Amino acid sequence: MVKYFAGALVFSVAGYLFFMLQESIKHFPLPLRKSLEVIAGSDFLDLQDSFAGLLDKRQTQAQAHYMMGLFYENQAKFDQAIVEYRETLTLEKDVSAAHLRLGLVFIRKGDLDKAVEELEKAKRLEPEDLEPGLMLSLLYTLQNSSDKSVQEYEEVLEKASQIEPENTDILKSLAALYYQQKKFENAVSTYKLILALDKKDYESVFLLGILLLEEGKSGEAVEKFKEALKLNPDYADALNSLGYLYVEEGRNLDEAEELIKKALAFAPDNGAFIDSLGWVYYKKNQIDKAIEQLEKASSLVSDAVIFEHLGDAYSKKGMLDQAAGSWEKSLALNPKFDKVKEKLHRLKNERN
Repeated sequence: MVKYFAGALVFSVAGYLFFMLQESIKHFPLPLRKSLEVIAGSDFLDLQDSFAGLLDKRQTQAQAHYMMGLFYENQAKFDQAIVEYRETLTLEKDVSAAHLRLGLVFIRKGDLDKAVEELEKAKRLEPEDLEPGLMLSLLYTLQNSSDKSVQEYEEVLEKASQIEPENTDILKSLAALYYQQKKFENAVSTYKLILALDKKDYESVFLLGILLLEEGKSGEAVEKFKEALKLNPDYADALNSLGYLYVEEGRNLDEAEELIKKALAFAPDNGAFIDSLGWVYYKKNQIDKAIEQLEKASSLVSDAVIFEHLGDAYSKKGMLDQAAGSWEKSLALNPKFDKVKEKLHRLKNERN
């Protein structure tokens, strides 16, 4: 995802939203793709075709205002388009498509509050439609309402997966969202469904392993990582994860080093992979090499675990001031990191 910077150079509100919309529609069901492509800027004839079935059901006058709204919107005459869509709703108050179009016009005018209001009305009128929920999810993200955004996107993905139950791209997005929300059982079930559709999906095999690891099932996770690597021996994430898991468990350290170095051959500037290499050197008591790699990793990624590892390496080298500094950085990133708190407390007691 491209990060949005409010008021900066990257994207305007409308530009960001339309970029994200165009990225989002690639894996959705065909009816949704068709109408969302219209929203994202297809030509006017395509626009008419997409809504023809809906418009045939409206009174002639309401239809005329609606079509004029589409025309003005396509010409970027947004104030005139708003007037026409409002006239449509005066004549036919339950036209969800008119609320949807109003929402999109307000987005392009930068009035997100009014856009949300219109899109919520569209969703209430047609709760099974996917477009309002998808747009609301993106809008809530811009408004920093992450809980609302996640809820909307989850609903959209669940509905989309019912429309196209064998669309693995939708299922992967849904599984990833479940993981983000720590709904691990739902995520596991969804990845299993993906693998029932495509047994060779090495990425889903790997991510299932990650979920098993979250549940404390490290033995099963190892098997999934190995299975993923059988399907794709060059899959860097699985190479690193298997190697790192071995290091954490204090076993197969030579093999772990080989796995991590192979992962780094594919992604030499990956801070997480570099941390793994530094950590295996630490476990093998090659402290100078460990410090070199962990310092490099900490310069690339600001992560509590990496700073913990670096602090451990400094401590083992006798560089206690540097150790304390790294552990403090770790705690600044994760104040609930109790293990690091204990290390700092112990160090302070030893120095008093």
